[in-house]
Amino acid sequence: MIDDDEYVAAIVGNVADNLGDILTIEKLAGDASTRTYYRIFFQDRQTAVAMVSQNPVSNEESLFLHIQGYLENLALPVPKILAHNPMRGIVILEDLGDNLLESVISHMSDSEIRDVYRLALDTLVNLQRTTSRSQTRCSAFDLAFDENKLMWEMNFFMDHFVLGWANGKPPKSAISEMMKFFRQICWELSSEPRFFTHRDYHSRNLILKGNRVFMIDFQDARLGPVQYDLASLLRDSYVSLSEELVEDLLKFYMEQADYLIDHNSEHFRRIFDIMSLQRNIKALGTFGYQVAVRGSLRYLSSIPGTAGAISRNLLKYSEFSDYFQVFEDYVLTPAISF
Repeated sequence: MIDDDEYVAAIVGNVADNLGDILTIEKLAGDASTRTYYRIFFQDRQTAVAMVSQNPVSNEESLFLHIQGYLENLALPVPKILAHNPMRGIVILEDLGDNLLESVISHMSDSEIRDVYRLALDTLVNLQRTTSRSQTRCSAFDLAFDENKLMWEMNFFMDHFVLGWANGKPPKSAISEMMKFFRQICWELSSEPRFFTHRDYHSRNLILKGNRVFMIDFQDARLGPVQYDLASLLRDSYVSLSEELVEDLLKFYMEQADYLIDHNSEHFRRIFDIMSLQRNIKALGTFGYQVAVRGSLRYLSSIPGTAGAISRNLLKYSEFSDYFQVFEDYVLTPAISF
């Protein structure tokens, strides 16, 4: 009996057959989604990547193609579409290689890491500038990180991290305190001006090819604060940057994006910190779901560092001091001591 991977690889081969003579097809490591990926090796030494959706003709696949077309038409760095079979849920993409930002910086010096992150920030500023000036629009402009969406993510965190993975049993008073905090920060974030956001602009979705940073996994794009993708990159759960480097990169971004941002640097930084808080809390919800529900242990190692980032930002603002103890009891301690 042919196993699932062999069966899917055979179908991928059929879809990619018109691109050249295929030598072999290899399955690649997946991400947090239900998609699977395969690298196709052609006899002329060219390669391509197949993205296979679990549910053919899924909304996720359609969104990916829609957003990819929008970004490519704006000459933004995304993989090209080489072939598509909607009935099979297979998209054949340009192969950008394996140089994910997360992996390439592991063998770089501090100055090299700074330079490659500045490249990533250049790409981000270009994304924000180009989409804000463009007369064309896509479905991302019909969606936003409004208060309801941000709170949905906080509820997901409560279900899948506090009550799920951490197996917490907070009393009603503790739940009430956390929800009060969530409503406070989500209201503040939802009140900010909105820009096009990639939504997952971090080290596992950015690929270095040549002297350019390419974006992948952008199908969930929507409008949000200008700090949203910035927080995703600089407060990344998968890469821990020194505070000195974060400050340097924030300064660099603010200089490059001067026309986009509030000239009140104190306000800009506050929203960056609160956006980072919300993003990191949301990330713990995702990790809890991936580990407890989907059985993926890949995200376990990211839990303590993400909790540490939450702790530092909570302590940074005196107005959040009343909430620290409940987070210490039901979020930070379980995350750091598992």
